[in-house]
Amino acid sequence: MKKRTTKLTLAASLAAVLVLSACGNNADNGQNGNANQAGNAGTSNTNTASGDTASGNANTAGEDVNPLGKYDPPINLSTFRCMNDSETYPAGDSIDNNVWYRAYADELGIKLTNKWSVSNTQCEEKTNLSIVSGDLPDFFPVSAKQLKNLVDAGMVEDMTEVFDKYASPLVKEAYAANNGVAMTAATFDGKLMAVPGTTRGFNSVDMVWLREDWRKKLNLPEPKTMDDLNAIIKAFVEQDPDGDGKKDTVGLTMAKNYYDGYAGLAGFFNAFHAYPYTSASTSMWIKDKDGNLVYGGIQPEMKPALQALQNLYKEGAIDPQFVVYDGAKAAEAENQGKAGVHFGYFWNIGWPIDGLAKKNDPSIEWRPYPIPSVDAQPAKVQVPDPTAYWNFAVKKGVKNPEAIVKMMNLFFEHIFSDNADPDKYHSGTVGDVSYGYFDYAAVQGEHPEKNQIAFGKVSEAMKAGDTSTLNPEQKKYYDALKAYKDGDLSQWGADRTWGPEGSFSVLGNYKDNKLIQVNEFLGAPTATMATKGSILMDLEAKMITKIILGDSVDSFDQYVQTWKQSGGDQITKEVNDWYQKNKK
Repeated sequence: MKKRTTKLTLAASLAAVLVLSACGNNADNGQNGNANQAGNAGTSNTNTASGDTASGNANTAGEDVNPLGKYDPPINLSTFRCMNDSETYPAGDSIDNNVWYRAYADELGIKLTNKWSVSNTQCEEKTNLSIVSGDLPDFFPVSAKQLKNLVDAGMVEDMTEVFDKYASPLVKEAYAANNGVAMTAATFDGKLMAVPGTTRGFNSVDMVWLREDWRKKLNLPEPKTMDDLNAIIKAFVEQDPDGDGKKDTVGLTMAKNYYDGYAGLAGFFNAFHAYPYTSASTSMWIKDKDGNLVYGGIQPEMKPALQALQNLYKEGAIDPQFVVYDGAKAAEAENQGKAGVHFGYFWNIGWPIDGLAKKNDPSIEWRPYPIPSVDAQPAKVQVPDPTAYWNFAVKKGVKNPEAIVKMMNLFFEHIFSDNADPDKYHSGTVGDVSYGYFDYAAVQGEHPEKNQIAFGKVSEAMKAGDTSTLNPEQKKYYDALKAYKDGDLSQWGADRTWGPEGSFSVLGNYKDNKLIQVNEFLGAPTATMATKGSILMDLEAKMITKIILGDSVDSFDQYVQTWKQSGGDQITKEVNDWYQKNKK
């Protein structure tokens, strides 16, 4: 099967279950590889916004308040696109002509043109150049930092009234979830300055993925504590779990990006009640005993976690080449059956774990476990970034700003409503090539609790044998899980996702037991974050690397002082100024 190198949560949710595509390179950066994380968007709900576009219910541009009303005559809009290098298209299609662009024209009367399209790796630079030059399309995706710059420069439309008037009930429901953090992130001085885009939220938290067949073979207990997990990691190196008579296996898989959705370290730190960076661009802010916000990565709980990592490294449980591995390179050991533990997200069963692997080798068994704790206090997992990864900015002066809201409505209608058509608009496979149709959409959104709701419905349907309450997407999950239960090993990924020991059972455990640590800072990057944030991030990464490789763990204390003096104290002040102004 052809691999698509992308870590989009929407692709992953279906790819993991239906093995339609495999997830790939995991550079967890909103500007580099994750521009459109649209899979956890929108709870299934009968309160949809199906517009009667064929009945004459649509009126002239600007007059129709139907959330899915069609413009007559049609209107023209422009945007730009940042796409994965490995994106595939059905014959005759492209980023300029595909199922979504045809839907915009046919259903909404919107003729969409791309001013340009580039690889995600070039997106930030190209977008910044467009902003500086003022050569902007009618709407375009921007990061939180870029949005703030645009707002400060007065270059984007105030979307407050437009969104309230035109957003469908399903879209409004989605963005009201998680205390409305997606709306908060796009709001400046009480004004909504962009259409909120993707939010990672609850779906993007760490769990431990474990070679369960190895654990059972070595007669090791389930990882209820960090002591249990450390013992498993060491045993996977020392006790020849693959049975080839050689000491050639890796205990804990790691990569150089410490805060990634695969082979990162956020979950490891969380086990020690430490909450550092959440991604390559976002810091984690928590409340101290006085109710003020502090950066989690400089708190004393980091030190024992760093010591534990150093111990594992010294004992040979971590590949010494991790410092140069990206996610794809780190995954090679697992793909070759030579590694057995990593921290990652729910979609890891789709990549790097191959959902078809069990069909080829029935003895293979991976299982996700909740993050264990280092002590008697249960471990909480950090939500990477409850705010929007991307927002859709609308250029100041655009004649029909509501059109972008209608495009968001259409995405939710075709992907998440009871009228959804996932085979046409979500993803599919032709021959041996998988297509993520959803990724072609120029406007995308998500809901942080959507997949968990689907898990509950699928679980109940499996117990009752009744699928009448499932929407089309949920029915796909049910069918795949049922096929596995009936002996189809090619649907092993469904069981590892939606089954009673699957990844969503782990997420349910977190939610039911209130084991979620949220990021308390929901605003756009502060002034000092914008100028010093990347410097501080690099400083932290270097500190972690040096300690793992053997520096005294006490060097963490010097890092904290340097962090404070290099802009951290000023950022802390700015974050708390924002918090005092915006806390509820």
